[in-house]
Amino acid sequence: MAKNLNNGNADDINDDARRFLDALQDRVADLMALSETPKNNPGSINFEGYSKFRKMMSECLSFSIIIERRIEQNTTSKKAELEEQFDKLTVAIWSVLLSGSLNFLTVICAQEYLPIGTNHVFVQELKTLYDAEKVLKQEKFVKFMQHGILDQRGRAEKILEEIINRAPQLLEL
Repeated sequence: MAKNLNNGNADDINDDARRFLDALQDRVADLMALSETPKNNPGSINFEGYSKFRKMMSECLSFSIIIERRIEQNTTSKKAELEEQFDKLTVAIWSVLLSGSLNFLTVICAQEYLPIGTNHVFVQELKTLYDAEKVLKQEKFVKFMQHGILDQRGRAEKILEEIINRAPQLLEL
């Protein structure tokens, strides 16, 4: 009887993980659409679009923590498959965050006169760039990274170097 309960529990965890991974994949698609907001309206900073992007970003990252925990609890033969799918989605999330942050920073830096609140956006996106760079450099994600991601990582590194060199001026927005 105990074996049936354990298998049922493992199957439930496995089913939850799969369902959650599918839901996260949908959220990443939504996040990708929101990351394009600055490109769609480069003449002005769209704080509403930015807020939606940040909220969806937080949801994806929080949800990924829950999924990671479910996968860690998984004792079935499907665990490796779930881990691989999760790693692919992790790369996708951080790639979209990297792209979105670069898009927002590009729009911010191109403005002659920056609206109130830009400093907050700038600091948040710097942190996102740093975090994305740190996550995407991990060895376990290398096999899932596409060429475009590597280009964005290089671009992010250059922006971060420039910002570090000019930080006092840029942070006085």
